[in-house]
Amino acid sequence: MAGNVTIDPRAWAEAVTKPAIEHVRSLKSGLMLDVRRLIGSFRYQHAILLRQKLKSLMKANESRFSCATCGVPVYLACSTSKRFFFRHRHEDGSCPAITRSGFTEADIRAMQYRGAQESKAHKRVKELLIRSLAADARFLDQQCEKTWRASEGLAGLRRPDVSTRIDSLRLAFEVQLSTTFLDVVLSRREFYRSERAALLWIVPNFHPSYRRMTDDDILFGNNSNIFVVDDASVAASEHRGRLMFTCWYRKPRVQGDEIVDDWIEELVEWDDLEINLDQQTVCAFNYIAAETALNQQIRENQLARAAATEQAAIREQDARDQRLREQAFNLVSSYDDRDDYIIREQDWLNLNRSLIERECGLNSKHPDYSKLARMVSLIETARNGRSIGFGYGSLAEIAHHLFHQHPDYLFAFGHLLDAFGTKAILDRDDRTGKWKMKVAKERETMRSDPKFKMPEDEDILFAFLSGNRSRSTLSNNDSSNTDRKLAA
Repeated sequence: MAGNVTIDPRAWAEAVTKPAIEHVRSLKSGLMLDVRRLIGSFRYQHAILLRQKLKSLMKANESRFSCATCGVPVYLACSTSKRFFFRHRHEDGSCPAITRSGFTEADIRAMQYRGAQESKAHKRVKELLIRSLAADARFLDQQCEKTWRASEGLAGLRRPDVSTRIDSLRLAFEVQLSTTFLDVVLSRREFYRSERAALLWIVPNFHPSYRRMTDDDILFGNNSNIFVVDDASVAASEHRGRLMFTCWYRKPRVQGDEIVDDWIEELVEWDDLEINLDQQTVCAFNYIAAETALNQQIRENQLARAAATEQAAIREQDARDQRLREQAFNLVSSYDDRDDYIIREQDWLNLNRSLIERECGLNSKHPDYSKLARMVSLIETARNGRSIGFGYGSLAEIAHHLFHQHPDYLFAFGHLLDAFGTKAILDRDDRTGKWKMKVAKERETMRSDPKFKMPEDEDILFAFLSGNRSRSTLSNNDSSNTDRKLAA
């Protein structure tokens, strides 16, 4: 076991220290990509799956990446330290990047096979598997090392360690004790997919803290499930009369805003397994579905927290705004013409600086206090439906006054009356109908004459003081509603 490197599935993948191919080109986008950055953008588990995907494409004479130097298709490979690099599909000496040894995978497999016989350990696991199947009467036609030829005229054959069937589903079991090349794993998976049969890889033992490269290929390619047949699982099968396995799988859970995994070891029955022939997965636990649901939960939690934070910020800003409004109203109501002008003016300047910080103050070195007083008086008058702060007895008299003396405030007054529901009082006060006739006569002038438009900074301040979030509700831009808001 010395020398094995086991990587946390959620750790970021790493490239080898000095990759021979430093840049690859995406055949989809045409972009040139730095190999270290590309590899480092994947979690280890996803890098393993990408490695399988790219190798499968290569076997089908397709590719996603090419060497940026020579243009030869490349695929992702992994070192014995489980660091990743890109390898040429073939090398003829024309590229300075050398990614292959003198031996091909076929050469190495041949060397491994020569003189080798099936190990006792391999035979023992097959015997245990056959005993497990024999314990469950539903599994028929159990055979060892029987050649399985492709159907429907397809080329190819396989000789699974053990084969059987249950109802109409054919099953192939492969016992995995030693390291197997990835293309062997992928070829067998593709063969049984085309045969509409299920392939199960069986190992004699497993522990998540010690995983070989082949274990990772099987584990991550099987939705993070791996099956063990041993004395304990056989005893359970024979005791229950049902095919049983020891299954190790990853189970995700939320920790803060991250997903972490627990490794679960569980004795499972065949009927508890989920089989997907298209994906060639046999699972006791659907890791991908669980992880997807948790990611959605995390996103929803983040959105909920962001919304709560935003609402808290809005409430806090609303409270600050309300304090500023109260200061403005208190300033106007607490002073009269007999009070010290200098003190009042200083209080007003201080308040206006605070309003400017809120982006709703008057933009002047010497802001006119009378404008603030007029705004406050108009708001209070409209809110209460009676004259406050003006030397006039009725709302109609105030409307005539604004028309002649402060036309830029006229539309704001009309909007406030409408907003506070006191417009009917203006109509009632206009006993002679003079106000109604004036509005009808001056309608076009009121719409077009710029004197009826409030300066921008005053418009903003007026909207703020009246509690309107949009200052356009107080301007005369909505001139089509003039008659409704100002005339009976």
